[in-house]
Amino acid sequence: MQALPRVLCSSEASSPAMPPTTTRAQGVGLLGCGTVGSGVARRLLASHPGLIRAIAVRDPRKPRDVAWDDFASDAFDVVDDPGVRVVVECIGGLGLARELVLRAIARGKDVVTANKDLIATEGPWLAAFAARTGASLRYEAAVGGAIPIVRALHGSLANEDVIEIGGVLNGTTNFVLDAMEAGAEYADALAEAQRLGFAEADPRSDVDGHDAAHKLAILAGLAFRRPSVSPALARRGIGAISRDDVRAGAERGLRLKLVAVARRAGDAIEAGVTPAYVADDHPFARARGAENVVRVLGRGCGTLVFSGAGAGGDATASSVVADVLAALSERERLVAFNGADLVARPLRIPLLVRFAEGSVITSDAVSLDAMEAAARGFGGRGVVRSVIPVWRDAA
Repeated sequence: MQALPRVLCSSEASSPAMPPTTTRAQGVGLLGCGTVGSGVARRLLASHPGLIRAIAVRDPRKPRDVAWDDFASDAFDVVDDPGVRVVVECIGGLGLARELVLRAIARGKDVVTANKDLIATEGPWLAAFAARTGASLRYEAAVGGAIPIVRALHGSLANEDVIEIGGVLNGTTNFVLDAMEAGAEYADALAEAQRLGFAEADPRSDVDGHDAAHKLAILAGLAFRRPSVSPALARRGIGAISRDDVRAGAERGLRLKLVAVARRAGDAIEAGVTPAYVADDHPFARARGAENVVRVLGRGCGTLVFSGAGAGGDATASSVVADVLAALSERERLVAFNGADLVARPLRIPLLVRFAEGSVITSDAVSLDAMEAAARGFGGRGVVRSVIPVWRDAA
């Protein structure tokens, strides 16, 4: 396959559309049949028999809970099949998955994916490329599992003047922080999340905040109608959080959440991912266990809160299948936003600084990239135990 140039700004790829190289067949080609892929396969086989034309897997001989007898070993053959109109990418990651998605788009085929890593880092370029070839790129399942937030932002909220978007976007960290609130130590809470399947064997993407940053980049791009990528976002994870930090918040009527928010601040946009104390009655505090909560603040729509299962095979598969059916009926095609890439400065939030004896909440908001420096300003109070933001809604 010929290499294609990477485009950092979607406007660089917005040339006139090229005709697709394939006829508009009706078949679906599924790439990957793991937790999400098998859920997609079972749903489509039950509700739309005959729609799936091929399923590509790494090992066709491996037993799977899917009523399919002819698994393919070559995913490129599935993409190239002239009878496949919609390519469903359930492989994940940025290597093979990216190559297959590019190949499908180059052939004018619609692509459905739950791959947040790919969409958050190269989504603007892929969307612009799809606009050139007559393909469509759909990724509802990349953010919030079964929560239809992407469709809402692209549809009913497409003309809304969004002031802020974000919330609790990672189920693994929310499960861990909830367990710590109930008395567990961080390591034990994380191990339980892994045992239950909420966390991967290597949980760093979740606990270091990468996963939440990916989702926030996708949401911010849709909300502010600008190409947006996650490496540009300020990010802090939960690895340094202790049970004492959780207890210190509870004593003030606050709960610890991994908050991911992008919002307008004058003429600029500020964004970031960070553990933060939130009031118990705040919408961000509603997320329980592995749930997600997304809040949209708009000048016209006011406050809208979306919540539900943010992860898991069934929830994600539900969104993938909805995107497949939308692609086949040519509905709700996502647009490629032109213009300069979204560059957000780090969120500014007040801090709760804990010392060996006592604590203090800063009167002024502090940038996420200046938290430690701000804490050192309280050096006369003793050794700093922790520095954690306290969420306050913008006035």
